Amino acid sequence: MAGYDIPREICPLEKRISDFSVSCGYDPMTVFNDFLTFVIHGFSPGAPPLKNWKYKRRQNIAFMEMTAEWVRLMQDRLKDDESWYDPFGDLYMSLSSRTGQRMQGQFFTPAPICDLMVACTGTGEKVQGKRMNDPTCGSGRLLLAFHVRHLGNYLVGEDLNHTCCLMTVCNMLMHGCVGEVIHHDSLVPDSFLDGWYVNPFLTRTGIPCIRKMSEADYRTGRRLPVNGILERKKLLVENRKRCLPPNRPAQKVPTDDTHIINP
Repeated sequence: MAGYDIPREICPLEKRISDFSVSCGYDPMTVFNDFLTFVIHGFSPGAPPLKNWKYKRRQNIAFMEMTAEWVRLMQDRLKDDESWYDPFGDLYMSLSSRTGQRMQGQFFTPAPICDLMVACTGTGEKVQGKRMNDPTCGSGRLLLAFHVRHLGNYLVGEDLNHTCCLMTVCNMLMHGCVGEVIHHDSLVPDSFLDGWYVNPFLTRTGIPCIRKMSEADYRTGRRLPVNGILERKKLLVENRKRCLPPNRPAQKVPTDDTHIINP
């Protein structure tokens, strides 16, 4: 199967991911997912340590180097306030083409087409204070194309693919977008797998950050009933109590629906 021809400027970042995958024994797509998770966690103040993180302290240096390479790339490509750039979509298509995953249908819209779609749907006036949603956001390209032409809106990305959601979160973070990314099937609004708030305090503090979204946050924000969540928590507490030996106190159940990140 032929590989995907990645743009030359992304090759140094791709090489770091590929070289590290060889040295640690994980496939490149796994390392790519973990790199995105590493970036998101680094911009999530107060977040607990990552669970299921499989790398040793010295190996984390490789992820720091990947992050530095990404920042250098973005500094070179983002020339002004009206420019945007998505390296992750190309990285995804390149890395997945090596592992036989091209048949999953993840071929992202080329950047010029995204710009054209935003231009065709515009009226010539600046849009501000609105919610812009992409229910199949991929790596977030349409959201980025809209953002640079219409600053001051709340962007919402949704996708069933977890990697796509991670890419969109990182892209929105880098471009100064304010909004949220939901990992679920957008055809079933009642569903929820994971979620992130991106730059929730940027307009007040100027500091980029990411905050995890709980299922209760998601359902409350969309005026969906939360009774099911409370019932599940009650059953969880009861089941734990039944499984504990006598005289052993039950562990405290988290009050929010924090999801374990599985890179």
